[in-house]
Amino acid sequence: MNIDKRREKILDLLNTRPEPISGNELAKIFGVTRQVIVKDIAILRASGQDIIATAQGYLMKKPPQLCTKQIAVCHHEESTREELLTFVQCGCKVVDVIVEHPLYGELQGLLMLSNSQDVENFLKAVKEHEASLLSQLTNGVHIHTVEAINYDCIKNAEKLLKEKGFLLE
Repeated sequence: MNIDKRREKILDLLNTRPEPISGNELAKIFGVTRQVIVKDIAILRASGQDIIATAQGYLMKKPPQLCTKQIAVCHHEESTREELLTFVQCGCKVVDVIVEHPLYGELQGLLMLSNSQDVENFLKAVKEHEASLLSQLTNGVHIHTVEAINYDCIKNAEKLLKEKGFLLE
């Protein structure tokens, strides 16, 4: 398969999959190295394709069809699992985490967590990489952008987060 055809097929895959697809998975599908896929993605982005990279892989930025809201929360690091699971179990996708740093301003990290397995994989990666959560920079205060099929899912998550003492109002 030639380069142009491969890139066309990559776009087809990204446009039809609701969940991210990893560079390694794309490399296996097309019989090339991950580095070739990274280059393909860079060239597709440069040509105007709205592809985003997450910890789980690549996906197309879709036009907003879902309800979206930013929710401010505060909790200690050991409550991260409970907080993230509350969102996904209510039917919300945790798109990102945002903190306001006194020196750097707004810092954002893409999460793209849609279900409990995504949450567990994220927390496992944090542990394996001995990484710090962005919320540790701000004493637990942070914002999540969440998406859901309707605002009832978001309202339910906010209600539960408030009951758990995580919601900032």
